[in-house]
Amino acid sequence: MATIKIAFDKRADHRTKDKKFPLVLRVGHARKTRDIPFNLHLKEKQYDFSTGKITGIMNATRHTKRTRKIYSDVDLWMDEHAGEIKNWEIKKLKSEIERIFFKKSPSNSILNHGAVYLNRLRLEERFSTASSYEDALKALIKFRKSLKGEDDTVLIKTLFELKDGKLKVLDDYKDLDMEIKAMDYAFSKDFKAYMSNRYKSKNTPAIHLRSLQAIMNDAGKTYQDLKDHKPLSSIKKQSHENAPAPLSLEDINAIRKLELEARTPIWDTRNFLLFMFNNMGMNHFDMAILKRFQFNDNRIKYFRKKTIYEGDYFSVLQNEESLKIIGYYLNGQNDDEYLFPIIPESTTPERLHMVNNGKVKTFNKYAKRIAKLAGIEKKITTYTLRDTWTNIGLDMGIDIRKISSGLGHSSVQVTEKHYGKSVSEKILDEINAKITSS
Repeated sequence: MATIKIAFDKRADHRTKDKKFPLVLRVGHARKTRDIPFNLHLKEKQYDFSTGKITGIMNATRHTKRTRKIYSDVDLWMDEHAGEIKNWEIKKLKSEIERIFFKKSPSNSILNHGAVYLNRLRLEERFSTASSYEDALKALIKFRKSLKGEDDTVLIKTLFELKDGKLKVLDDYKDLDMEIKAMDYAFSKDFKAYMSNRYKSKNTPAIHLRSLQAIMNDAGKTYQDLKDHKPLSSIKKQSHENAPAPLSLEDINAIRKLELEARTPIWDTRNFLLFMFNNMGMNHFDMAILKRFQFNDNRIKYFRKKTIYEGDYFSVLQNEESLKIIGYYLNGQNDDEYLFPIIPESTTPERLHMVNNGKVKTFNKYAKRIAKLAGIEKKITTYTLRDTWTNIGLDMGIDIRKISSGLGHSSVQVTEKHYGKSVSEKILDEINAKITSS
């Protein structure tokens, strides 16, 4: 149960030269205490703990009334909200008392709380998610710059700096920050329109809006006055289905037959391309961070990084081609070293996704050359292999439930959402063929 009392903060470094101490409201909760100062320094004899009376200073009567009222109001408020408060941390309890009764409102700005949220993601080593959320905040700051008539095309490398193990907003962007409450429905609609005009991908605005909504929802759970502030909830964040351009099995075989000089970047790219395809369209990042110990008994065992929190674990028996590819790169690595020479061993966890993004660009560059050499007119990227594996499986008549399991989707409905057009076409073709042939 939370408690309060009026006390002196008698820490030596808080005592004044004339032996006065700060008068504080001492908050107790979950075996912890926090002090909220009344901004009064008194000698011990100037405060009567039995009556709450202050004497010996200017405006003593007014200060007595103020401290008594705050104590009484906080005590009543805590009693009325005891059910909620028992689930709070003391940091939140102190913050709420300061905001409501001491008029000390913390800056509930989108960048300040964004820093808190991103720091939490960093501690959970969800660096890729943190980067995606920061991209959304960058888009917001660019919109704010455009509203102020400033150049919104300047590259923003980062909005934060790391100080004492925590993210802090850089001074350059503090003037562009804004209170979360100021982000109303009209502002959100204008921001969405700005992004729709600025970004080529139709999905980017929806991705950024969902990221910002996650940050704002967390702020709503943190600060009482933001509990019902949800302007983004009524903004449509519909994803647009990207039309997949999968390769055919003939295309894959054409890539296999290419004569490429061994131990060159384009040769490596071909190996990685085929390895990803052979492993159910494995994500490039998942392949890049595979460790030596994850290859055992001719199997690759891994958690899909994108859905690791959903428990997506795979154990894939490697075919002859993949075993041959792995063999090219086995060089006596330790168990904790990377299986493939894609990401440098010295890369820190927080830079992994950034380094991988650079490697993806290299992959896509050489994949374009591979397509040209193989006479393939389709664009090949790291995403192509997942679509290719799925499409070939559907062509072969493999049950969509098995395809869904291989993709790591949470349900068949998710697979149908992503590949709905391909699935419906094949079903209709099959039905039509049976009917017309009769």
